Amino acid sequence: MVDKPIFEFINRPDHKRGVVGIPINVKSPTLGLYMASGAEYPPGQEMAANQYLHHNYTAPPGAASKLYFSLIFQLPKWGFYMEKPDEWIEVHPTHREYYERTMATKQMLEGIIKSGLKSAAESVADYELIAHDVRKYAEILSYFASKNEHLLRSMFIDQVDVHTGEGISMRSIVPRWPTIISDFMRLSSEDDKDNTPDVIKDRYNVSRAEGVILKTKNDLFKEWRKMFKEAALERYERLKMLMKAREKTIKEYKEWLRPHIGRFKMTRLGAERPGVRSELMGRDEAGLLGVTGLSTYKNVIRLWAWRPVFSSEHRKPAAELKDRGFVVYPYDNWIRENLIINKRTGLSNIYPYLATDKNQCTNNKCRKFFNHELNRCPHCNSVSYVVRKYADELVENQILPLWPKKAKGLDPTQLYYVFQDYEIKRVGFKLPTGELDDVTFYMKNFTVTQNILLVKLLELKCREMELEKYIDQLLGHKTEEDLTISELVKKDFPGLFGKAPKEDTFVEKLKKDWNNLWRPYRKTIKGIRLPKTGLMFVKPGPYERDFSERIKKQYLTESANLHKQVHDWIIGKMGMP
Repeated sequence: MVDKPIFEFINRPDHKRGVVGIPINVKSPTLGLYMASGAEYPPGQEMAANQYLHHNYTAPPGAASKLYFSLIFQLPKWGFYMEKPDEWIEVHPTHREYYERTMATKQMLEGIIKSGLKSAAESVADYELIAHDVRKYAEILSYFASKNEHLLRSMFIDQVDVHTGEGISMRSIVPRWPTIISDFMRLSSEDDKDNTPDVIKDRYNVSRAEGVILKTKNDLFKEWRKMFKEAALERYERLKMLMKAREKTIKEYKEWLRPHIGRFKMTRLGAERPGVRSELMGRDEAGLLGVTGLSTYKNVIRLWAWRPVFSSEHRKPAAELKDRGFVVYPYDNWIRENLIINKRTGLSNIYPYLATDKNQCTNNKCRKFFNHELNRCPHCNSVSYVVRKYADELVENQILPLWPKKAKGLDPTQLYYVFQDYEIKRVGFKLPTGELDDVTFYMKNFTVTQNILLVKLLELKCREMELEKYIDQLLGHKTEEDLTISELVKKDFPGLFGKAPKEDTFVEKLKKDWNNLWRPYRKTIKGIRLPKTGLMFVKPGPYERDFSERIKKQYLTESANLHKQVHDWIIGKMGMP
């Protein structure tokens, strides 16, 4: 669905060499800061771990696929919450029925998207034409609103009087009366002034013949101005309604296309991915099964499932929610610095925008994030803020609120979870003797602390955002730089938008200087803990560190039971003893 690698669980030495992922930390100095215990190698390489499952099942058409659907209906009954972070399919052209069905679906979606984008482009063209007329009439009405007589008379000369004909328009009789246009511009529009040729003759020192012409032109101007004002208002209202309708149409076209583009992205063939193309050349079972002349297909599904690990203690003590509604706050500094915003080994290696700077208002009634380029909060106008990251905004606004709601299988009273990572490969092929359906289940069972689960939830959010970004780029809402079109225009022409920033007062400057002075030290001071003995500075982690007694016997045992439950269920469904 998304052309981004998964943030895998990896060996700790790999993490030291700069490999991106969450290091397995069994018997590691990081125990206490977090826990991630499970299989360390990818599917196909992991063989000896007792938290790894590898089962293959070949059956008549539909039987193997039915096993997959049975699993996803069974896991919620055991208390698991599931997400599907990735999926792709590859169908060999010789598998005619399946290939034609897959390609027909893709081409149908492609046709809908093309026609929708064409309709949207036509609506944009109509919108621009209407918007041009709206701007012109808004300019004209501004002349009436400001009572700018000079501009209205100029418009009358250039666009109305000039079409009265040769020898009649003021421009055509300038050779006879060179000052007639400037004299006309000086005339008054009030009814009690310049109301007779003689008054005009005496007041502006012109001949009576010119005064008669100026009186006639002035009367025509006043009548035109009255009629044109009413017509301009009526036309402006009508064009404004049309512009709003076109604007709504464009928006609706793009919203109608959004689910089709999302479905089109999710049905992309595996061969469109560079990493999958190499596999299909013969480096895995799908490539080896793709024999020329035989009909085959391959479908790979990545599935994540998790649930809390309930420790097998005789009596579980009551949990006290003390740290912002959690027993232990899951978004701690160590996880943030090492596994999220670290550009070398964290999630931001895959999703760089997580490490972009964002300002957060320090006003307790606000606490909102805003653009790093601003010097004051646009929500409450405060100049007091701290520099944080975009990852902080995502976690605090969209991930952490899931715990108090107990959404997605989360619980603020539970510190440990079992996390099962499934990679399910479906392969089908037709032989002269019949058709077969093959499914392979790879499952790695992990026991993790809540802060590691937070990292995986943030990764799911990033993958969702990648899909939305792809849709926005296709619809023209955003650019490759992740800027909206309006932001891109402001970046290209900064001097054309808004007023100059308000200068800070002496007190505001003092506050900013104080914040900037202490900002580098706040993080270090927060991370330091002084023990009761007062002999040394230490940083104890909030989670279990005794692997042999506490972790093995209390948490890994329960996790192993869940792993065995899935193992026995799949074996039973396959009909194996």
